[in-house]
Amino acid sequence: MKCIVCKHGNTRPGKMTATLERDETTIVVKEVPADVCDNCGEEYLSQTISAQLLKQAEEAVKAGIQVDVRKYKSAA
Repeated sequence: MKCIVCKHGNTRPGKMTATLERDETTIVVKEVPADVCDNCGEEYLSQTISAQLLKQAEEAVKAGIQVDVRKYKSAA
């Protein structure tokens, strides 16, 4: 896919670190599968992975976690 940010690069499968913050909770998820632009480094998540990350973040907020760093694990 052509990068919509820089308009010059193409995306390739790779990994990223996602940081999500809400209220007093910060969750950092490492090694998240993403498509990454080979020119500017912009990262794109699939709808499925985005939904998984948001669900994990919501669970962390409900549990009262302030800071959590974890490695990505597929819901499958």
